[in-house]
Amino acid sequence: MKNLKVFLFVITGLIFASCEDAIDIKQPSELAPEDTFETVTDMQLGLNAIYSTLSGESAIIFTSIFTDEAAIGKSNGGQGKDGSMAFNLNSNSGEAASIWASNYFAINLATRLIEAAEFVVVEAGSDEETTKNNILAQAYAVRAYSHFVLLSYFSPDMTNDSALGVIAISTTPSITDKLPRNTNGEVFALIDSDLAFATENLSTNGTGAEAVINKVFFTQEAILALKARMALYRGKYDLAKQMVDELDDIFNPTPANQAVNNLSNPATYAGIFNDVYAQSNELIFAIDRSLSGQTGNWAQAWSSANATVTGSPFFEVSRSLFNLVNNATDVRKFVIADESSLIMGDNYSSVPYAQFIAEDVLPVGKYPGDSQQLLLNDIKVFRFSEMVFIRAEYYANAGDFANAIAEVNKVRTARLATTLNPASFTNSQAVWGAIMDERRAELAFEGHRYIDIKRLGAKAGKGVERDPQDCSFNGFCTLPGTDYRFTLPIPQPELAANPNIVQNPGY
Repeated sequence: MKNLKVFLFVITGLIFASCEDAIDIKQPSELAPEDTFETVTDMQLGLNAIYSTLSGESAIIFTSIFTDEAAIGKSNGGQGKDGSMAFNLNSNSGEAASIWASNYFAINLATRLIEAAEFVVVEAGSDEETTKNNILAQAYAVRAYSHFVLLSYFSPDMTNDSALGVIAISTTPSITDKLPRNTNGEVFALIDSDLAFATENLSTNGTGAEAVINKVFFTQEAILALKARMALYRGKYDLAKQMVDELDDIFNPTPANQAVNNLSNPATYAGIFNDVYAQSNELIFAIDRSLSGQTGNWAQAWSSANATVTGSPFFEVSRSLFNLVNNATDVRKFVIADESSLIMGDNYSSVPYAQFIAEDVLPVGKYPGDSQQLLLNDIKVFRFSEMVFIRAEYYANAGDFANAIAEVNKVRTARLATTLNPASFTNSQAVWGAIMDERRAELAFEGHRYIDIKRLGAKAGKGVERDPQDCSFNGFCTLPGTDYRFTLPIPQPELAANPNIVQNPGY
């Protein structure tokens, strides 16, 4: 149902010749904006191609290894030991370059579609015009989302509109442009403008008969979720809660059903990660991977073959993370870790490291593949459990500790039988710590932990927290959230090509 027919098209400027005269002459293969798309059908095919370029893998893999989600596995041959596992991060790091380049690639394609759409003529007031505007709305949403991802990783302080952000792209730059970084405020202004257009013109939604297919396209619900996360990261808690409440109203108009019914119960939770979306409202937006004609092996981010004990895992679920869900009633236990896991008892902490590595084997299980594509899954971008945590942060920021913990307990109720006692949380740091811990368990291996430590570490008194066994091989056990490395460096290729770019502090 979700199959996307990817339209392979050549757009001027995607690949540039190194010769100087290539700048001044029209190349035989060059397509001008007015020639790229002739019909609305062409635009749809172009949009499908743009969706296929949306990235998430690099951020998820980097986050899992650099922080405390993953640890050295039994088949590790040196992977990561001197790199992310040692908190080694600089302008030559491939992870930073990949996140930078992949998001700007999506921005580039979305911008070119937006510019070319001007030359696709449709009848005013027709269904074709509605379709065209819907396609454009999604292109604007993709551009807004990609700018926001870049800000999340490369801006030192998203709560400060005057702080350096990234390069805001609203038109196709020429190959001679050397653009400086814009401020956060300037980038957010572009994002807000793009989302305003998207909201006004989107004709798809995430509910009803087409709910499943729409999970992999931007919808009004996905835009609300994006706005909620964006407001949260900016410290605009009132606005963040407003967006979450609007999502509640859409999915569950009866107040008594709100929030809890948007969360999958234990019987359907694992289905989310097998790309079975029809069972609940919980998934709001995913990047299609398994049925878009792409091939690959998600498990190879952490294992040589597959996500089982026999799949030669060179990275595994960290013990400190696994301990958070090592409960017989927690449905997340064998979603985060594969069911084939070999689990030592509490004595794991006192055995020799070699024995621990050999006998405590916890392969990463969150990307098992689905019925259509072995070992390949969609990237879950927005889930409703994250929205519940956003509301918890609103209450924590307001000093309403009881309601903050009550929101956390909504997720815990859906995942396991044990809840936290609100009365035991009497200070701000403990409440922020509880939110941070539950986000760590619930959103593991979905790309949140690195940004969460950056955002919440100081409030919660937490940072990277590796189990002593997991870090005994190199001694890199902790890293505070205030460390400069929780903002990515501007990649060296950008620095070399653009004299107007400014590097982030610490690099």
